[in-house]
Amino acid sequence: MTALNLPPAVLPFCRAGLLLAALSLAGCGLGSRLPTVTYIAAGANTDQRLDAEMREDYRQHLGLLQDAFRQLYPGTTFQLGLYPEDQIIPAIVRRSNAGLDPDLLYINGDTALQLLQAGLVAPYPTDPGLEKLFHPETLARLRNADGQLAGLPVLVQTQISCFDRRQLPEAPRTLEELLRISAAGKAIGLTVDPVNLLWTAGSLGTLPALQRTLRGQPLSPADRQAIQRWLSWLQAANVQQRITFFASQPEADAEFLAGGVAWIPCRSTALPMLRRRLGARLGVAPLPDGPDHPASAVNRLRVMALGRHSSEAGRQRAIAFSRFNVNPLAQRTLTIGSQTVLPANRFVSVPVQSSQVLETLNTAAAQGLEANQLVASMHSTDPRMPELKALITRVVFNETSAAAGSDRLVQILRRTR
Repeated sequence: MTALNLPPAVLPFCRAGLLLAALSLAGCGLGSRLPTVTYIAAGANTDQRLDAEMREDYRQHLGLLQDAFRQLYPGTTFQLGLYPEDQIIPAIVRRSNAGLDPDLLYINGDTALQLLQAGLVAPYPTDPGLEKLFHPETLARLRNADGQLAGLPVLVQTQISCFDRRQLPEAPRTLEELLRISAAGKAIGLTVDPVNLLWTAGSLGTLPALQRTLRGQPLSPADRQAIQRWLSWLQAANVQQRITFFASQPEADAEFLAGGVAWIPCRSTALPMLRRRLGARLGVAPLPDGPDHPASAVNRLRVMALGRHSSEAGRQRAIAFSRFNVNPLAQRTLTIGSQTVLPANRFVSVPVQSSQVLETLNTAAAQGLEANQLVASMHSTDPRMPELKALITRVVFNETSAAAGSDRLVQILRRTR
């Protein structure tokens, strides 16, 4: 864990319209009554390396809003603790036992839901007016069985594809083009991580069968054929000489940076690091669709969740800052300033005509709508994930047939967590 004071905002903004709108969201007259230090625990995605560059990205990301928020609450100081997302639950337990609960957590939606179910964060206060800012499907991903909200959605991190312009003039738009490029001698990188590989299930029309499996509904012969077809495609792809399956996304990213592969699926959150290393060579595009179905990008929700043991005044400031972040102008500033995320507020327009990157992220958001229901049922931290990864690895490397693998996949998905 690294604790640090956030530096001045990279793109400060003090527009009167933003401040007035933020005041209406956050509440007026609170600044003088609230404490000056807000501690934020942030989670770094498990498919990224937590290093100095990532810490700087987080500083800049949260710093985009710091100065403007201080216009409303002078003297506010933010302290950031950055943890690997898969280690944040034990870290919060340790801090809670020591009486050092964070005021606010900036984490993935599925992690927030886990923390809520474990009693390690407070439910986000019900506010029908505020909740109207978000798609119902978005909020459904963040509710527990009692309907409590694990956190306030702030941003959407998308799954896209990255390619090296030095090797490829443009990215493949379909799975057929992807295989054709590979056959022509261009190296392609995929991973056996189920979350990062699920997009291919959408392209191959397998997603409805997987959703019915998770819901425990009867599967038709066509459903079972669809699951087997997906696994058969993965197995056949690995036979291609120029397609490599990596164990993790960081391994695929490293090989892409080294020039060993020309194309990989990637996360929008990796773009700052890739831009620094590749410059104009970096190309981005939506994930390849199938002949009849769109790719099912797995997009992450980044949310702000409330610490369990904040003081009353600290809780008010945490709520004020989280609400400030979903203000339309604040959302646009984060989106346009970073070129890595999209607004969670559904009423914020994304200027896709001004940026090919934002257009790609917007397409990825649309691709991800079909996968939302499945993602809500099975999170990246689901205990079944390691078993799924082991199964996919055995199928990809032909240690298990696609037929046997599909039967086992159904068994795993239907097992209660």
